[in-house]
Amino acid sequence: MLSSKKKYIVNSNSGIKAQQIQFADQKQEFNKRPTKIGRRSLSRSISQSSTDSYSSAASYTDSSDDETSPRDKQQKNSKGSSDFCVKNIKQAEFGRREIEIAEQEMPALMALRKRAQGEKPLAGAKIVGCTHITAQTAVLMETLGALGAQCRWAACNIYSTLNEVAAALAESGFPVFAWKGESEDDFWWCIDRCVNVEGWQPNMILDDGGDLTHWIYKKYPNM
Repeated sequence: MLSSKKKYIVNSNSGIKAQQIQFADQKQEFNKRPTKIGRRSLSRSISQSSTDSYSSAASYTDSSDDETSPRDKQQKNSKGSSDFCVKNIKQAEFGRREIEIAEQEMPALMALRKRAQGEKPLAGAKIVGCTHITAQTAVLMETLGALGAQCRWAACNIYSTLNEVAAALAESGFPVFAWKGESEDDFWWCIDRCVNVEGWQPNMILDDGGDLTHWIYKKYPNM
């Protein structure tokens, strides 16, 4: 019994040692492999966020006036509306492709649109939202719109906005006020632009984090 147990431990350690040697050999082989764009460092590959996507990379491909604050730009969509503030409305086409991909992954909302958009069950709903601005959020917003709701939207996070998706929403006629890398002052300015609108008052809030609710309670208690 003792001999058998001792033999098992030796085999187990040998197995671990063999695995370590095998991993070292694989790492050396990986480092030798050429690629079209050059060998990437192992640390960079590990540190790459799992939430990064082709779309988020495109958020850095803005026009030459990338340093100009969106608040200082005069932008209009193809219908002539300027009731939005995004990084670059010219990214709308790319953002639309991102949204179309997300639609394929959200069959429940797409089925709901097909079933109920003729009835407009959300007619009369005026929704002010403050969430992450992603392709998935866009599918939700466009579903709300298809069902009859009016929406105005800001970002709940200054870093997570996909600029091309925000541009696509603005091009579709949604009043969206969000861009990646907002300052704190930008953040509250965007929220206020969603709420402080002449002739339009929300009757529903969709809030991720409570900042929008806080702003309305603080600045617009009558609302």
